[in-house]
Amino acid sequence: MANNDLNQIHIFTQVANLKSFTRAAERLNIEKSTVSSKISQLESRLKIRLLQRTTRSVNLTDAGAEYLKFCESALESLKMGDDFIAELSNIPAGNIRVSTPHDLVEFWMPTVITPFLEQYPKINLEIIQTNKNVDLIKEKFDIAIRSSNEEIQDSSLIYRKIYQAQLVAVASKYYIENYGLVKMPFELKSIPSVGISISNNEEAKIDTIYWQDQKITLKHRLAVNSMSSVKQAIKSGLGFGILSKNMIKQELKAGELLEINTNIKIKPTSLYIVYPSRAGQPAKLKAFVEALVKWGEKVMN
Repeated sequence: MANNDLNQIHIFTQVANLKSFTRAAERLNIEKSTVSSKISQLESRLKIRLLQRTTRSVNLTDAGAEYLKFCESALESLKMGDDFIAELSNIPAGNIRVSTPHDLVEFWMPTVITPFLEQYPKINLEIIQTNKNVDLIKEKFDIAIRSSNEEIQDSSLIYRKIYQAQLVAVASKYYIENYGLVKMPFELKSIPSVGISISNNEEAKIDTIYWQDQKITLKHRLAVNSMSSVKQAIKSGLGFGILSKNMIKQELKAGELLEINTNIKIKPTSLYIVYPSRAGQPAKLKAFVEALVKWGEKVMN
């Protein structure tokens, strides 16, 4: 049997999953012609067509779909072998694929991401920002960061709380000059608000206020799935909104943003590290988890 070319197999799995030669080339940072050549070499060696190509689409043949399962299994075994050796040497190294909520990377870049990569030059991070509750195993994530304002139910995954955010209802000075400070709960329904746009399968929803034994759900004038954009909209005076107190420390101190009423209570939201198992964690994941835990401890104190 001819020797397997791991480059061919790796390129084939990327093309099969992305259903595109162009996107596979971009993901692997190689020329599209190299991708095409490697796929042709693989099919020639196996003497069977694995992919059906047209000008508009790339699809697996029946043989290709079955072969893909073996390829992914083999690549995963190799990855586990690399992780095992890295753990034996106790030198954090390799790739970490991470899912985080929107805007978190921008917030973490100077305090967590940059120092971590400088400390561990043999680690590469791939971070996907999404508010959706990703499937770690199916979507091949090593770790996820999730936010929730509810108690975590029993799960086969490990949830480790690293941060709890105190939330406040705030508005700009310009907004308060026009609408005044809120004195009674019913007033909240008659003044404009802005907030996060979240679909049913996404993470923590922060649009509920508790005040004078009343539960008030806000209907936002502007809803956007970016906390940074919500903050900017509030600062621009488009409406009041709910933000993490830690996120707006400078604006509160400067008087740029003000709480619309200090008696309003909002359920805090927590940030969790989520991963499949504590057992057999490679050194690279242990190092990243430790960096996130240290950040949480520093911010909370």
